[in-house]
Amino acid sequence: MGEPADRAAAIAAAIAAALAEFGVRPEERVLIMLPDGPGFIDAFTGAMQRDAVPMAVDPRLTAADVAAIATKTGARLVLASAERIHGLADLEAEPLVLVEGLQGLWTAALRQR
Repeated sequence: MGEPADRAAAIAAAIAAALAEFGVRPEERVLIMLPDGPGFIDAFTGAMQRDAVPMAVDPRLTAADVAAIATKTGARLVLASAERIHGLADLEAEPLVLVEGLQGLWTAALRQR
């Protein structure tokens, strides 16, 4: 493998490890609310390495829509960009709570209790 591939593999492994620390178990759903690009690919690949089920979510959705999707799908985490996490953090709907993200790959995640 070349340097970019090694870096991508290391990032995906770090995300998989972070998901495990967040309590994501194999076959649990993780909503990925990131724009297209390397961060999305890294998050998707990391979720797959954790044997979780990555689910792409439009980053333009409202907080209420994200909460409804998370509840309906039983998603364990919502990974979101810095631009979106502040709106999501204001959710009054349960069972989502704010947790810290990993190495700037995403700013934060919303975790079900």
